[in-house]
Amino acid sequence: MRIARHTTRLAASATVLAAALSLTACENGTKDTGSQAPAASSAPATGGQGAPSSADAKGGRTKDGHSSKAGSGATGGSGPHGTNGSGQAAGQGSGSHSATVACTNARVKVTAIKVNRPVNHMLLTATNTGSVPCYAYNAPYLRWDEGQAATAFLERSKPQAVITLAPGQSAYAGIMYRSADGSGSGGYTAHSLSILFANRAGNGSTGPSVRFTLPKGGITTDSSVWVTYWRTSAQDALSW
Repeated sequence: MRIARHTTRLAASATVLAAALSLTACENGTKDTGSQAPAASSAPATGGQGAPSSADAKGGRTKDGHSSKAGSGATGGSGPHGTNGSGQAAGQGSGSHSATVACTNARVKVTAIKVNRPVNHMLLTATNTGSVPCYAYNAPYLRWDEGQAATAFLERSKPQAVITLAPGQSAYAGIMYRSADGSGSGGYTAHSLSILFANRAGNGSTGPSVRFTLPKGGITTDSSVWVTYWRTSAQDALSW
């Protein structure tokens, strides 16, 4: 009887051990062959900023000029960033959530100075004094004295993207008020200059103008006058 009981206990122990080994093998098999979750696909976010239309202007050649060297804030989650000068071009950025609006004279300080080189040129500087970024669309609208016709845009100075100004940053535009070779006509002496920011469509302004009194004696301008598009550096704006 003792031999039979001992044999029965050994058989039962063997059965339990076999079951334990079988369970361990099943667990190890599950870990080794488990399926890996597929990697999530991603697509780059794109800014929603479209290219603005250019205002109608004569005298500007369509030869492709210097491209904008700065990046800029756009809708759809992209914020402004820049690589040259203090202005920025729209379409790329750091993901800032600040709303970007059109630049106006209410939030941007504009200065105008006459420069020695190139000859017969002026430089406009627009500095964002507001708290949010703004788009400097196209080129500034200029009005000499009480004239109604806007000064022609120099088309070959058009950047590849809209210039965006973060708070404290500046954009620049060059003005050639009279051709050095005397090719213009209808010359007259202007004593004031009014400046307005263009809207996105390029068919009007974003607000009231800012008016400057020109240096004593005025500035003689004629039909050859033009203004560049907003650029990211003063050097760039005066390179034409």
